[in-house]
Amino acid sequence: MRNYILLIALFISTIIIAQDAKEVIRRCNKNLLQIKDYNCKAHIDFDIPGLNIEKIDGTIYYKRPNKFRIKSNGIIFLPKQNPNQILSILADTTSFMPVFIAKETVNGLLCDAVQMVPLKENDIAAAKIFVDTKGYIQKAEITSKENGTATVTNKFDATSKYGMPCQTLISFDIKKFKVPKMVSVELNAKTPSKTSTTTSTKTTGSIKITYTSYLFNTKFSDTVFTDK
Repeated sequence: MRNYILLIALFISTIIIAQDAKEVIRRCNKNLLQIKDYNCKAHIDFDIPGLNIEKIDGTIYYKRPNKFRIKSNGIIFLPKQNPNQILSILADTTSFMPVFIAKETVNGLLCDAVQMVPLKENDIAAAKIFVDTKGYIQKAEITSKENGTATVTNKFDATSKYGMPCQTLISFDIKKFKVPKMVSVELNAKTPSKTSTTTSTKTTGSIKITYTSYLFNTKFSDTVFTDK
């Protein structure tokens, strides 16, 4: 009888935890699903040992569910685990199951930590998001089979709408980070040779994106994703 009661209690607690996780995702999507499209200005800083990449200004375009592009006059590349991928994971309710982990403090705010467990064969091996009471994603840790783990940390200010940050810092393991082949050729052509014999001991790189001038739901043309 006692074992039976414990089994029921465990079953009920499992249901409650699952409901908590789904509630956290609903909190996020309450903001994000209001966005059909957006574009904004972006200032991007690179700190990647071994690569000399200048700061770049560009324009970000996004259209639901997964169209994303950064247009600029310079070289831009991001890890696969970029802010757009978080939106895609949250929107794909058939490929990922949310599991509540714990309460954790991120950026000085108490957040719900939720593990997004892949239900299908996917390049994403694991994803954890940290969501505050407003439904804003303060941090995400995304692990892909090909590129290792990247940590995405967001900042928000008084002008933030629909859960979109004013700044994002993407940190990643350099050993796992793969520069696209064509980009690598262009970088090698533009990067001056260095005579310094010192070797960086850093094992992580980072890309910081600062967003301004958001415009939401303007119904811009899809040609921005294909034109040159």
